[in-house]
Amino acid sequence: MRKRFLNWGLLAILAVLSLALGGCGSQAVSGNSKGAAAFDAETLRADTPEAIDEELAARFERTKKAADKMFAEEDGHLVIRHKYGRTVLPERPQRIAVIGLEDTAVSLGIPIAAAHLSKNSYLYPLMKEEGIADIPINAETKTINLEAVQQVRPDLILMRDSYDRNAYNALAKIAPVVALDLQKEELTALAAARAVGQPERGEERLRAYYDVVKRARLAIKGQIGSATVAYLRVLQKEIRLYPYSANATNRFMYELLNLRPDPMAVQLDKAKNNLAISLESLPDLRADYLILSSGYGASSSGNSGAARRRYEALREDPLWKTLPAVREGHLLEVDGVVWNAHGLIAKERAIEDLAD
Repeated sequence: MRKRFLNWGLLAILAVLSLALGGCGSQAVSGNSKGAAAFDAETLRADTPEAIDEELAARFERTKKAADKMFAEEDGHLVIRHKYGRTVLPERPQRIAVIGLEDTAVSLGIPIAAAHLSKNSYLYPLMKEEGIADIPINAETKTINLEAVQQVRPDLILMRDSYDRNAYNALAKIAPVVALDLQKEELTALAAARAVGQPERGEERLRAYYDVVKRARLAIKGQIGSATVAYLRVLQKEIRLYPYSANATNRFMYELLNLRPDPMAVQLDKAKNNLAISLESLPDLRADYLILSSGYGASSSGNSGAARRRYEALREDPLWKTLPAVREGHLLEVDGVVWNAHGLIAKERAIEDLAD
């Protein structure tokens, strides 16, 4: 979906938001995909360059320590412990199959022999250009085409751990498998890089990510200060308001960019998996700025066309027009495929949306 930018006043930031892999400077804790917020919603953190550097440096060190704990030396071999057990890692694998961790693998620039190439994905042009073989996956059942994996003769498989143990066991018969949590983008970047024998690449990539975070945070907070921000998603049958920290989709806004959440988003932290809000409750959403997507992710079977039609109808509803952000033109429409994806590339693109 094409983005519409309404009175955000930050177009000048495009020039400074380089997504280059190199660079250093600010550094850093990957927040838990489920669990307590890394920062209290009511506590305003400083947004000076020095304060951000200190915060991100501490985050880098905590993330690195968490990654280090996943690895051990056993009988002269590097071993990683993950959700499904332990994997003895080959030295410097050259033929890596990737299932669900495409964002991580592409962002690290590691050698990918095969991956799932979804034409709806923001990664598709990059992977297609590299000539990466496709691993077909059924989006509804998460069934992996094992024959396609076997054909590329991988010496290592990187798998997102949202696939079940049966998938892991089947893949482990083909090659060693490393299962990682993509919702913990920062930790997974370090772990994946080390698993393929290139730990320095992971650290460089994470520092580059934090450089993007720092530049965007300075720019955005310099424009909107302590104004409140919320993320809405319009689906075919419901409207979702995403919480302050309990969901990995938009937690980066509050945790990394130090944006101030709307009180409704804070309350939703306690709502577990129920993110749907009623049309009647919309006037309770008083956020100064709204980010909105309509539709589904690249791997979803949901009807994005129906979701967009629902949003078009919502815009004509009198209740919608009462929202402060809508009245003031502080509404940013974003691509749901990117915003509902996980990985450093997806988050950098979402951060760029906010800074535009």
